[in-house]
Order: sequence, then C-alpha cells, then structure tokens
Amino acid sequence: MRANDPPFLILTSLSSGPKHGHALLLDIESFAGVRLGPGTLYGAITRLEQRGLIEALGADDRRRPYRMTATGSE
Repeated sequence: MRANDPPFLILTSLSSGPKHGHALLLDIESFAGVRLGPGTLYGAITRLEQRGLIEALGADDRRRPYRMTATGSE
C-alpha cells in the first residue's frame, strides 16, 4: 500500500479508534491533507470489510461506525 491509498488512510485513521464515514473523511483530510469522495471512501471500506481488516459496529442513528480488526492492525 502507498501512503495515499484510501485503504491505508482508512486503516491509519481507525488505528486511533472507531469512526463513522464522515469522521473518517474529516480525520483523513486533517492528518494527510487528502480529501476522499464518498464513493472512494465507501468502496474502500467495503473492500477492507471483505478482507476482514475492519468491521462495522452497531449503527448509531444513521451513522455506522467502523473499527479495525486484529488482522487489520497487523
């Protein structure tokens, strides 16, 4: 993975704790200066979930937080 790849940025953001999509977008823009579009973000989230690197937590209202799995933190 390259440092500006969406999956890498998402895993880096989630390393500090669970976040929902909008919080991920804001955090990634803050620490990396990269602005991801919603399609890019959620496409990468889907792929990371399929690979078992992140998992969705129970929905909080309309927001669905994600957290890194043990495999993802390796």
